[in-house]
Amino acid sequence: MTTKQMVVFFDIDGTLLPEGARAIPDDTMAAVRAAQANGHICLINTGRTIGIIDDFLLNAGFDGIISGVGAMAVLHGEMLWQYPENADAGRRVIEASRACGLTVIYENYTGRAYDCFFSPPTEAQKESYARARRAGRTVFELGEHDSFPMVKFLIDKSKGGDLERFRGMIDGFSFTAYDERWEECVPLGLDKGTALRRMMDHLGLPLEQSIAVGDNRNDLPMLEVCPNSVAMGNGEAQTFDVAFVTRRCDEGGIAHMLRHFGLID
Repeated sequence: MTTKQMVVFFDIDGTLLPEGARAIPDDTMAAVRAAQANGHICLINTGRTIGIIDDFLLNAGFDGIISGVGAMAVLHGEMLWQYPENADAGRRVIEASRACGLTVIYENYTGRAYDCFFSPPTEAQKESYARARRAGRTVFELGEHDSFPMVKFLIDKSKGGDLERFRGMIDGFSFTAYDERWEECVPLGLDKGTALRRMMDHLGLPLEQSIAVGDNRNDLPMLEVCPNSVAMGNGEAQTFDVAFVTRRCDEGGIAHMLRHFGLID
């Protein structure tokens, strides 16, 4: 086993959580706890803002969480940094998205907002909002003149609209295609790789003592900066230039990866 303290950065969806799962697999959490018991630091590094991270993830026992594609970081209960919410940017994006016919979901540190003026919710969507509220999440329904102090936003490309025109109207954001449906948009300068570097600097440790684990395109920045990059066997990241491809997240991939790097027996 390695004698150096390592810092492991885990994506959530497709990495810690199999698709559609509402709990981290027992073997995954057992492996994470074993790594922590051996003196290693285990962090979540997710695209989700803190307002839409489920309680079972917040209370799972990780040493810290980087959320919102690097917008905010908490380590051992201490807030290290937090990118400011921006109501002016929110209003600009709302106006541009409506002009371009795009369906956009907005996120901040409290929850998600849906443009119910541009796209009135269906009965199924109303029930989805209600379920989210029952689960303790905050859901905002935006009217014609509402703004929203956002951190980041998602574009649902399946709903149509002129994405290229929108990109030309909005500056100060980077765009990452999750897949054929979703485009994730965050303020320039924010990404999972920059956040990983910043956390390692805070800890006073070199990048060589970091491990980054992910499955999708928005994980690429942290996989590129981390010498010990790991792709899950169930996602697109396994096609990237990574140091190690582990098993699927629902087939013991996290435990397999931690053993490969000598963090657990």
